[in-house]
Amino acid sequence: MNEIVGKIGQIDAQFGPLPSIAGAQRRCCWAQQIVSSLRRISYTDALIVRGVDAARCDPHSGIFDPVRGSLHFQRNGQLDEAVWLTFVLTHFGKHAVDEWKLAANVYGSFGVGPVWTFAQYAADPAGFGNMLDANSGRLADASISGSFSNHRKFQSKKPQAIAETFRTYYEWQTEFGGFRDLMIATHASVGQEPHAAFDALYKSMKGVYGFGGGRLGRFDFVTMLGKLQLAPIVPGSVYLDKATGPLAGARLLFFNNRDHSITGKALEPRVDALDQILGVGKQVIEDSLCNWQKSPDAYVYFRG
Repeated sequence: MNEIVGKIGQIDAQFGPLPSIAGAQRRCCWAQQIVSSLRRISYTDALIVRGVDAARCDPHSGIFDPVRGSLHFQRNGQLDEAVWLTFVLTHFGKHAVDEWKLAANVYGSFGVGPVWTFAQYAADPAGFGNMLDANSGRLADASISGSFSNHRKFQSKKPQAIAETFRTYYEWQTEFGGFRDLMIATHASVGQEPHAAFDALYKSMKGVYGFGGGRLGRFDFVTMLGKLQLAPIVPGSVYLDKATGPLAGARLLFFNNRDHSITGKALEPRVDALDQILGVGKQVIEDSLCNWQKSPDAYVYFRG
């Protein structure tokens, strides 16, 4: 905390006086959000070196956890299954109360039917749509189906919408064959530099329904691929274009006004440059600014 507060204090020297963080309380509050973001990444790093129970992949199990499940698939040489489950966990997200309930219900056919793994979906995409239609009433009732996480709260639970997301995502992952082939094609196009590869994957998802039209879903998904070491990629930018919370946080930081008219594209280079001082990575800066602007004067832990 002390180290980060000290680094926040150095920002003025490069960018000029920033009234938004002139007070010690606000600097401390943002520093606490940075620490929280770093801890979330450290949690994923810790999972990578631990053993994983195969039941983590099973949506019918009480210990279903698609983050750990993705790691299990990866360790067993099933890269496409690992990436597919990462998509599932990102699309539905972990709700603050329901946790993985919605992901488990859709991935596991509400307990009555097949588990829609990558292989199962590839064999019967129409069957997946039929399963959704058959469970439309359950999907409409959040007490039965569960809810999207906060990052995905504007996504539709209508069967047609979920089916379209899965269909267009599957087309993206299999455009060149499998995910390994997608990475080979990406490296052939832009090289193997992690920032460039991240950017290429991020931009290539524009056609994925529920992801490509916005920014947060793509950023969360591609970032998670890197965090789980499913792809050698790292975000080289905070990607503020079309952002909401992170952009409001950046506006508050530089202009002391969440609603300043500056665009995300114009502000993005200045926010990216913060990492030269903070040295915590673009994802942490993006995440911490988003949460800090919600409560800039008093630390609140945000999840789900």
